[in-house]
Amino acid sequence: MKKLLLALTAACVAFVSQAQVRWVPSPPHQAGLPASVKVFTTSDSLDGKPFKAYYLEADLQDPKLEILTRVGNGKRYTPQQYFEQEPGHVLATVNTTFFSFADNRNLNLVINDGKVLAPQATVKRKNPQGTDTLTLYPTTGAIGFFRNRTADVAWAYNMGKKQKTMQLAAPYATQVNGNPAPAPSKRTVKHMKRWKPRVAVGGGPVLVQDGKVHITAEEELRGGASFRGPNPRTVMGYTPDNKLIILMVEGRHKGIAEGAA
Repeated sequence: MKKLLLALTAACVAFVSQAQVRWVPSPPHQAGLPASVKVFTTSDSLDGKPFKAYYLEADLQDPKLEILTRVGNGKRYTPQQYFEQEPGHVLATVNTTFFSFADNRNLNLVINDGKVLAPQATVKRKNPQGTDTLTLYPTTGAIGFFRNRTADVAWAYNMGKKQKTMQLAAPYATQVNGNPAPAPSKRTVKHMKRWKPRVAVGGGPVLVQDGKVHITAEEELRGGASFRGPNPRTVMGYTPDNKLIILMVEGRHKGIAEGAA
């Protein structure tokens, strides 16, 4: 079976594109791919600045395609290194999740074959009123792929010793009246339920809800200055007809590809 591998090393968010750019097929990247996987590219300017991006479209209903996730288990690998480690015919690798520079730990949800390889991490912050360290419980956006070959984007949280993955209808409020909120639970969160994708990766923020732009960076504690400026981007999502979209934006190449906000 041919595999579409999602290799986990950096950031993943739900798909949106507001830019009016012209996409064309990319023959060099299309070579050797099955008909169910297509690659497009653009070099149109964005906000008057040099811009370069690619997106991959894969038909989730193709039974020959398989989506997998991998983690580094304490080591940091590039997408190329993940590609080289995987046996079989790998069609694509993509970086996902945020990670810790201290120990190379994934900071967002990672699931493979129904098993949680990495749970959504808590966030430690200094109390602005003193020296205490506060523990916050963000629920960042994640994209999941199910055994019936459909996809879903949800705000996820891992609960209990078995790290059961729960789905929330909206990002969890990490603070209440200026104080840290307790860990999400069925007592503190209405309509929370089990979320059982076969494969899933998190990162956030979610950018689109119910077909409308609604960015939840602040709610997911992803509102820092480094997220607002033009940067390289990895963006994922799905279409109503079960097409997976992976958007890759180049950045930090002055005069060539300056990224997207």
